[in-house]
Amino acid sequence: MKKIIILLLILVSLNSCESFDKEQVVRYQNKYTLSIPDYLTKATNLNDEASLQYMNGSKEFYVIVIDESKSELNKALVDNNLTEQYEDNIQGYANLLIDGFEATLKSPKKSKIIDTVINKLPARLLTFTGTVEGIDAFYTIAFIEGKETYYQIMSWTLMSKQDEYKEKMSKIMYSFKEL
Repeated sequence: MKKIIILLLILVSLNSCESFDKEQVVRYQNKYTLSIPDYLTKATNLNDEASLQYMNGSKEFYVIVIDESKSELNKALVDNNLTEQYEDNIQGYANLLIDGFEATLKSPKKSKIIDTVINKLPARLLTFTGTVEGIDAFYTIAFIEGKETYYQIMSWTLMSKQDEYKEKMSKIMYSFKEL
């Protein structure tokens, strides 16, 4: 009986490791690639501005990428008289979007912003927790400066699943490659 229980435990642990490690590399046109868990499927209803959207509703795990040209950001800052408040660089881009996102959350809490490099591109990363429409959520966000484009990668889940997905979300952010 002990041998059967041990065998079952080994099979369960091998199966959970196997599903955790499987990934798919998704490409958006000839702009970028992103490595995501293979249990995520393409979506179209997460964000109207997103160029890439993947989700798994039963796991409550979501990923989007929004890309904006640097010239569009500059024009938006000038047109809206925001040039004194936000610089026309990766810091200004990130701060503008962080301020906007923070305003949409109830009881938002954000981590310290980490300045880093992702596949040779300047990037800023942070996490958020907050409540949206009565749902407590956990977000990981990366802002990446490409050659001519700024990218915003956002992944989110329920706050109760933060520990389960936090590492996977970080791995997604660091997998981004501009083509």
